[in-house]
Amino acid sequence: MLERGADIRVIQKLLGHASIMTTEIYTAVAIRQVKSVHANTHPRA
Repeated sequence: MLERGADIRVIQKLLGHASIMTTEIYTAVAIRQVKSVHANTHPRA
Protein backbone atom coordinates (compact mmCIF):
# COMPACT_ATOMS: atom_id res chain seq x y z
CA MET A 1 0.00 0.00 0.00
CA LEU A 2 2.77 2.39 0.91
CA GLU A 3 4.49 1.82 -2.42
CA ARG A 4 1.22 2.65 -4.20
CA GLY A 5 0.89 6.01 -2.44
CA ALA A 6 -1.23 5.28 0.61
CA ASP A 7 -0.84 7.71 3.47
CA ILE A 8 1.27 6.30 6.28
CA ARG A 9 -1.32 7.37 8.88
CA VAL A 10 -3.97 5.29 7.10
CA ILE A 11 -1.63 2.30 7.11
CA GLN A 12 -0.93 2.90 10.79
CA LYS A 13 -4.63 2.73 11.62
CA LEU A 14 -5.20 -0.35 9.44
CA LEU A 15 -2.37 -2.20 11.15
CA GLY A 16 -3.50 -1.08 14.59
CA HIS A 17 -0.19 0.51 15.53
CA ALA A 18 -0.38 2.93 18.45
CA SER A 19 2.84 4.64 17.39
CA ILE A 20 3.72 5.98 13.96
CA MET A 21 7.30 4.90 14.67
CA THR A 22 6.22 1.26 14.44
CA THR A 23 4.63 1.90 11.06
CA GLU A 24 7.72 3.78 9.83
CA ILE A 25 9.63 0.50 9.86
CA TYR A 26 7.68 -0.37 6.70
CA THR A 27 8.89 2.81 4.97
CA ALA A 28 12.50 1.74 5.45
CA VAL A 29 11.73 -1.66 3.95
CA ALA A 30 10.01 -0.04 0.97
CA ILE A 31 12.94 2.33 0.35
CA ARG A 32 15.46 -0.53 0.53
CA GLN A 33 13.40 -2.50 -1.98
CA VAL A 34 13.24 0.43 -4.41
CA LYS A 35 17.01 0.96 -4.14
CA SER A 36 17.63 -2.73 -4.73
CA VAL A 37 15.43 -2.83 -7.83
CA HIS A 38 17.09 0.33 -9.15
CA ALA A 39 20.60 -1.03 -8.60
CA ASN A 40 19.73 -4.30 -10.33
CA THR A 41 17.87 -2.91 -13.32
CA HIS A 42 18.97 0.64 -14.14
CA PRO A 43 21.56 0.74 -16.94
CA ARG A 44 23.66 3.38 -15.16
CA ALA A 45 23.45 1.89 -11.68
